[in-house]
Amino acid sequence: MNFLGEIMALNDLNETATRQFYKPENERDQRSRSLASDHFANGAHIQDFDLQFTLSRARRDFENLRAFRRTSGWAFDDPIGKEKSGDAGKPIERSAIYPDSHILTFSVLAGLVLFEGLANAYFFSGSSDLGLLGGWLQAITVSFVNVITAFFVIGYLCMRHLTNPQKRWSFVAAALGLPVAIAFIIVLNLAAAHYRDLLEIHSASLALGGADVTGELIAPIQHLIAAPFSFQTLEAYLLLTLGLTFGIIAAYKGRTFDDAIPGFGVVQRRAERSARELNRVVKKAAGGRNSPEEQIAEAQILLMDMAEDFGSARPR
Repeated sequence: MNFLGEIMALNDLNETATRQFYKPENERDQRSRSLASDHFANGAHIQDFDLQFTLSRARRDFENLRAFRRTSGWAFDDPIGKEKSGDAGKPIERSAIYPDSHILTFSVLAGLVLFEGLANAYFFSGSSDLGLLGGWLQAITVSFVNVITAFFVIGYLCMRHLTNPQKRWSFVAAALGLPVAIAFIIVLNLAAAHYRDLLEIHSASLALGGADVTGELIAPIQHLIAAPFSFQTLEAYLLLTLGLTFGIIAAYKGRTFDDAIPGFGVVQRRAERSARELNRVVKKAAGGRNSPEEQIAEAQILLMDMAEDFGSARPR
């Protein structure tokens, strides 16, 4: 009996230890919440991490914007917190200038390519052996190269980098690349106009029963070098004028696609997005979420600084 009693007592002890170790899930959760509540009983330790993350990101983007202005687009070292070495450059004293949407710009570019392509197809197809489809394929290729080169190389890259001479290497590259790109656009449109002339001459020669000039069709560059502005047809002059005009429009749209200083519009839009997101989170935190007042006040001060900066740094 004593032996049996010892065994029963040992089983009761094991069951008690087992119940203490394997507590129900809800009981352990309650204990964890209780410990967390005791740990954060002091309100100074409570943090709204969503608000803190948004606040830190807004502060970083705002400081990047101000540093971009101080260094004129990272043209020289930031004078804040560093010893000045030599003459510091002139900072940017305005806000970025850029369109609210690029839908209009892309619509204009698409319209330029389509209209010039159709016009060129009309000029090419009348005397081309390839017909309307072949003439349109040739024309749309010339039009696409003309518009895209003028928009991206001349307007978006070269003309914008020329507005910030404090970035010397970019300024020199743009100064060298701009005349090359302009020359390419002029040569391209002159070659297309001479090609249109040769198509007309070829068509007239075939109509008269001659074929002595058909070999010149594949060499419009020779005519371009010999007599750049000597054309035989009115359509060639119209084609040249149309191509150059559309190139100028495309270059202008590339120049105004974003702020004149490369990168300025990007950093300002990022700061403005961060400010809008911070304002949204602050409104949610102040509307009943358990956020410390010190954290909300810090975010509101930053929002006021950003609003004042965005409103005062207007174009001059």
